[in-house]
Amino acid sequence: MARILIVDDDVDLLAGQKEFLQAKGYEVLTAGTIEDGLKTAGESTPDLVIADLMMEHYDSGFVFCKKLRDLPGLSKVPILMQTAAPRKVGFTFEAGAAPGREWMKADEVLTKPVPLEDLVGKIEQHLAGSARHG
Repeated sequence: MARILIVDDDVDLLAGQKEFLQAKGYEVLTAGTIEDGLKTAGESTPDLVIADLMMEHYDSGFVFCKKLRDLPGLSKVPILMQTAAPRKVGFTFEAGAAPGREWMKADEVLTKPVPLEDLVGKIEQHLAGSARHG
């Protein structure tokens, strides 16, 4: 089964998502900072990454995604970004390769709290897409 890396500073969210995804058969690695996330990604080569937007700094998720894409062998790994920003402040993000969004290195942005069954659906969708294009 696929290896998933979750990077988030919310330890409860990490534990809950890890337990749920492991029960679905995924191998799950976690990190609480962008530094630990990059180290883990470089050592483990995940098949998919889930990253929080706001960790150490308000833009940590964007920085993490950019640095992750620069690591050897990880330029095409699907990245799902999860954030509470749209719910808290009403600001929304759209991921993708559209003009003007080159800085957005995530493949999709999900609004927290992400229902776990929806998260699994998104994971399966992106893993299937990366298998076709990888």
